[in-house]
Amino acid sequence: RVYENVEKFSESMSAVLASATLGGTGCEEMVCGEHASCTVTSTGAECICKEGYVGLGKSCHAPVDFKPHRLVDPAFSGGLPTQAIDLHVSAFQTDRIAIVFRDVSQGNAGKIVIGSAREGGLADLAPPQLFTTGDGKAFSPIVAGTEGGRLAVAWRDENRMGTCWVRGAAVGSTNIRGADLSLAWGDKVNFCMGQAHKMAFADLPGDRVAILFSDRSKATLSAPAGSFGSSVLASIGDKGGVSLLGQFRFSEHPVCRLEATKLSPTAFIIAARAGSALDDLDPSVATKQEAMAIYAEVIDNDLVFNPNPANIEPARSQIWSRGVSLIAPDTFAYAYQDGVDMKVKMAVLEVSPTTHMMQVVQRPAVIRDGFSPYVSMLATPYLPSQPHTLVYYEDHAANRSMVNLCTWSLQSKKLEGCEDFVWLNQKPLSVAGAALPGGKILLAFAAAPSGEPHYAVLGLAKK
Repeated sequence: RVYENVEKFSESMSAVLASATLGGTGCEEMVCGEHASCTVTSTGAECICKEGYVGLGKSCHAPVDFKPHRLVDPAFSGGLPTQAIDLHVSAFQTDRIAIVFRDVSQGNAGKIVIGSAREGGLADLAPPQLFTTGDGKAFSPIVAGTEGGRLAVAWRDENRMGTCWVRGAAVGSTNIRGADLSLAWGDKVNFCMGQAHKMAFADLPGDRVAILFSDRSKATLSAPAGSFGSSVLASIGDKGGVSLLGQFRFSEHPVCRLEATKLSPTAFIIAARAGSALDDLDPSVATKQEAMAIYAEVIDNDLVFNPNPANIEPARSQIWSRGVSLIAPDTFAYAYQDGVDMKVKMAVLEVSPTTHMMQVVQRPAVIRDGFSPYVSMLATPYLPSQPHTLVYYEDHAANRSMVNLCTWSLQSKKLEGCEDFVWLNQKPLSVAGAALPGGKILLAFAAAPSGEPHYAVLGLAKK
């Protein structure tokens, strides 16, 4: 059962979370269970559960509160199973969470669950709501929450050649006691056509969001049809209504596999797989943009993009899934799946606070051998003296789900002490995460093969 599969990790970033048989006086012959280590006590050598685990030493496990929980109570769906896919998560207003997904069991309708995280690895969740109307479908939905308590959900209504929609909601706007998780929805708004790729959000001050997507121009008498990277700046009103404030190009090349991370309240980084860039003076010279990063910021009601992207491996092809996260001031990490060498790699870049030019300061380092269908990152809270990276991915060969933690050395500007942790002993159909206060992360996933949605709250703690 999935409830027995999760493995909470709460060791320090430099401690190995694995089976241990430790040496030392009295411990030579002791074989401790997973998540336990041998300690010499006044009564002799004993196996003691590691920090964050409970049990008798030979059998240690995560506390019940930190094991996965159902995201949707069957009572809310008339006792019928929910088959979720395309999950996406947003954390906002300190402890609030929003999770969206496509419900295959209800004709690919789009649903949202909102809640509040609380101590002990649990969340108070409202019943799921439809954000699509009628028989509408929602492929690859994404959600963003703002500090003002507004939500934006974007999706396409077909897997191929879909129409793009965004819909807003105000959370707890009724001022009715006990209805702090109620949603007041505005009408859906169309902002693009012909979509087949996942979009990305960046939340911005003033209850605004930037929506990043792949767009296509129509052929004219003077120019052929072309693909490019586009964005929309939108605001969400106090009743959930969405206003489109402007549309802006961020790349003149075709883009896909879009991700974003905030650098500051008004600035963010876009990660994308893009088409090759040809040299203006010599079209025979091409720069591959398979792992591209673009600096962006909002100024008044305009989105502004640095025209000089960073390309992490400009001579390499077949860079697939990716994630990007802030790890220190003006410093972000970029993790991705190398589809040629079949390795998960990570690079670190710094952004000049004056010119906004990006520089690779840590060349791509291999953090895992093998294939993962997803490579994602979370920008977890950090101490200025202890920056670190967090990547979650799939160990495809071992049929399990992993989290990788690395320390970022401010002195040597290198990734150090990278460790892998098993958090789920299965490969979910879909998974997405968000950072929570107090050194915790929330991972929502659709269990295989049923697609039943669950969530788990995992702890990151310094030993």
